Amino acid sequence: MGSKRSEPRPFSFSFNNLSIRQQLPLLICLLLLSLILTFGAISYFGIRKATLGIGQERLRSLTGELTSLFGQNAKSMLALTQASANQVTVSGTKAVFQKIMQDTLTPRVELVDTSGNVLSAQTRTKPNLFMVGQDRKDLIASQGRSIIAPEITAKHPDSNFVGKFYRLGDSLYYPIIATVTSDRKITGFLVRWRVVQASPKSVTQLSQLLGANALLHFGNSDGSIWTDMAKSVPPPPFDIHTVKDIVTYDQPGLGKAMASTLPVPGTKWIILVALSQSAVLEAADRLLYWMIGFGALLVGVGMLVAWQISRNFTRRLDRLSHATTALASGDYSSPVPVDRHDELGKLASDFNSMALLVARAHQSLEQQVQARTRELEAANRELESFSYSVSHDLRAPLRAVSGYAIMLKEDYEDSFDAEAKRITGNIISNVKMMGRLIDDLIAFSRLGKREVARRNVDMKALAEACTSELLNGWPEEKFNLVVSDLPGCFGDEDLLKQVWLNLIGNALKYSSRTDTPLVEIGHTGNGIGTIWFVRDNGAGFDMKYADKLFKVFQRLHSQEEFEGTGIGLALVRRIIEKHKGRIWAESAPGSGAVFYFTLSEQ
Repeated sequence: MGSKRSEPRPFSFSFNNLSIRQQLPLLICLLLLSLILTFGAISYFGIRKATLGIGQERLRSLTGELTSLFGQNAKSMLALTQASANQVTVSGTKAVFQKIMQDTLTPRVELVDTSGNVLSAQTRTKPNLFMVGQDRKDLIASQGRSIIAPEITAKHPDSNFVGKFYRLGDSLYYPIIATVTSDRKITGFLVRWRVVQASPKSVTQLSQLLGANALLHFGNSDGSIWTDMAKSVPPPPFDIHTVKDIVTYDQPGLGKAMASTLPVPGTKWIILVALSQSAVLEAADRLLYWMIGFGALLVGVGMLVAWQISRNFTRRLDRLSHATTALASGDYSSPVPVDRHDELGKLASDFNSMALLVARAHQSLEQQVQARTRELEAANRELESFSYSVSHDLRAPLRAVSGYAIMLKEDYEDSFDAEAKRITGNIISNVKMMGRLIDDLIAFSRLGKREVARRNVDMKALAEACTSELLNGWPEEKFNLVVSDLPGCFGDEDLLKQVWLNLIGNALKYSSRTDTPLVEIGHTGNGIGTIWFVRDNGAGFDMKYADKLFKVFQRLHSQEEFEGTGIGLALVRRIIEKHKGRIWAESAPGSGAVFYFTLSEQ
């Protein structure tokens, strides 16, 4: 059977496989990492939460202040426009219009009746941008209907306001609407159009002034148009009417943003102030980077200190290990230096004391071993002398008994009655049995001193040779004997021949009384190596007595049933053990038996 090959194991990390010099820095590193990560996470998330809270309060404050600021501005513009509206008469609007048109951001002024019809107007741009249903293109006397008609007709007649944004051509405009009264009755409205015209630079400067990459957007209360006062911008991706506090959303160009909205008093606008969440959390993130850097530095310093400490320990432990190795190899002259008075120094001192005791015990044990060796050699010589006596001295009287019994049988058998013939036959057969027993005992005792001479063995040829030799003692064609193709092995051919002779001989003997005796010699495998077997369909045995099979003089059948000395299977087991293999059997009474054995090539 081939030797067992160790299979490659998958990589697996085990903390116990590390040395103390590696474990201590790793432990301190893990401890520091745990503390830093725990403290850092608690600190960071606490600061992050507080920073977000401060940012949200700042956002609420900015939104409120800007709403109030733009509300005051709207109130101021409404007051100026109302003052101009108080000077308007149906026949005297020119001077009022010219005064209002001095504002470069005012491209048009309209006088509109309560139904939304333009009574008179002055403009620096195309009038059709600001009117619907016009009949004439005269800038002053156009009777068209103003585009703000829906606002003024739906509005309460005694209120002034800043209207919503309108996209007219390529620009955005918003109207400032004031009432014109006569005899305390509203006769119309003065509509002052202003263009939304802020420069991108001023928008950027306002964002920088607000900080945190702030965005300031204005939109109509119905959400139709949004602007940053320099250009149109996309509407926010949430419903402004349902927002009650701070909302977080993804703002293009700003990333994750948090926003607040409020209506601007005196207008139809909603102001939206948005701050970049990453800019708000910049201080918290900077703290996180500092903590990571400080933590890495602390872990590095900790590992360096731990390595130095572990080195002080392990250097002395290495000395102790080298001394232990020397002690194990028999060198008792390498004591461990004792250069400190702590636990390691005490351990070194105790080790030196132990080494001295071991040296003395070893010397005493060597003397005892030498004495026992001499006694064992004497006992072996006596055993060899006894074996010689058994093989020599006992054979002479056995031969005499056998010779006299044969002479009696040959010379006086005619005068013997049946009982005398039986007794004479028993004497001859028992003398032969005694001779075989002596031979088996001597072979069994000599096997213990024999060395295994290994070489490549053709097991199939060896098994066939043994079957041919064994079948000579049986009538022809009595057995159906099958020898399969057997793999070779690396072992002692002479000893293995004895194994096959005993196992095949037993199979022939115990199956000889069946009607169609069958003996099968083959092999199988268990994934590790080859298992040879000899199977028969003979008498079999009870498995509860299987532990007696391979012991000397232990037999499971009587001498009258089947002859035998009770040494053959013990001899087989001794040979298999010398080959570092294993032998076992399986059987049931009346169902035959199968004997398995394995061999090691080492």
